[in-house]
Amino acid sequence: MAFKVSNEAKVGALAAISITFLVLGYNFLAGRGSLFTKKYTLHTVMDDVNEVNTSTPVLFNGYKVGNVKEIKLAQTFGKFDVAFVLNEKLPIPDDTKVKVVGSLLNGKTLNLIIGKSGNLADNNAFLSYVSDTSVMEAVGFVLKPLNAKINSIVNSLDSLLSNGELNKSIVSLNQSLKSFTRTSDNASALLEQNMPKIVDILSNVQSITSNLQKNNESINQVIANLKTTSDNLAAAKLKEAVDNANLTITELNAIMTKVNNGQGSLGLLVNDKELYNNLNKAAFNLDVILKDLNKHPAKYIPVPFTKKQRQKAIDASNQQK
Repeated sequence: MAFKVSNEAKVGALAAISITFLVLGYNFLAGRGSLFTKKYTLHTVMDDVNEVNTSTPVLFNGYKVGNVKEIKLAQTFGKFDVAFVLNEKLPIPDDTKVKVVGSLLNGKTLNLIIGKSGNLADNNAFLSYVSDTSVMEAVGFVLKPLNAKINSIVNSLDSLLSNGELNKSIVSLNQSLKSFTRTSDNASALLEQNMPKIVDILSNVQSITSNLQKNNESINQVIANLKTTSDNLAAAKLKEAVDNANLTITELNAIMTKVNNGQGSLGLLVNDKELYNNLNKAAFNLDVILKDLNKHPAKYIPVPFTKKQRQKAIDASNQQK
């Protein structure tokens, strides 16, 4: 008895086969490999997952080797755990790094920077993350300060236009240009009016310069003569001063010779010892009398003191001697 297959079974089998091929084809086109390929999952922790999703490709030297599988919050607050699957049989050292690279056309991709360690990363291992600035972000960093400057300029222009300052500046500039034009015209007219005088002045200056140049030798001779005369005068004055000094020294020597020889009053005073002692004694006695007079004036001056006061002063003076 022959086994018969119903039409419903045929349709179901065909549908199952179609679904299988559809899933295999979708996985192949999505870069997930075959269902029978062994999956290799790795993780990395990122600070920002902007433009990174489950369809973001994983590249190795520009060749697609997998896709991002899952994105979730990491245990560290503010960071994200990004899991990606490798469909290719690629040995991954445990010091391999993950770098997010952006482009203008293809968005962002995860690039594997293969390390040099001899130990391979285990399944579900975490790889280090290396941040990278995308092209758009780099352009944004450049345009951001430029945009601020443009906004500042626009605001300044808007303020000038609203307050009428720009119109005032234009009017002031116009007046300044008119004033400069008038000054320039006046200067031109003045130069034109006095041009003959200026020509005469320049001619005179040229004539004076020519005369100085022609008489340069004579002028140099006059200067040399003045210098010679000045030198002679200085030498004559110096000689006169030296002669006067020598005469003074000679006379002083003669005076000192006479003093040493005992000639004259000064010579006698210097060389006579007895006269010196008498003068010294007289000076001492005079000093004693002056001191006594200062202390007992009634002894020497009778008026206005009484006899009793004079006698008392004499007695006191005699007691001190």
